[in-house]
Amino acid sequence: MWYNNRAVKFVTVAIFWKVVVLMKVGANSLERRSLLSVAEALGLMISFGSLIATIIFGVLTAVKNDKKNNRPL
Repeated sequence: MWYNNRAVKFVTVAIFWKVVVLMKVGANSLERRSLLSVAEALGLMISFGSLIATIIFGVLTAVKNDKKNNRPL
């Protein structure tokens, strides 16, 4: 085999909310090629940014609604 079984990590990557790819990544690989294409890497970055923005805006909305509902009458 071209890789050492003890040095292999399994990485799960979600791309464009549709495809989940299970890749074997060798820690001591001699190959110097990219694991993701540029389009896949950009899609992954945009998805992660969207997730972070959704979480932040969700927390802000929850705090705003909590303050609105706790007003004294």
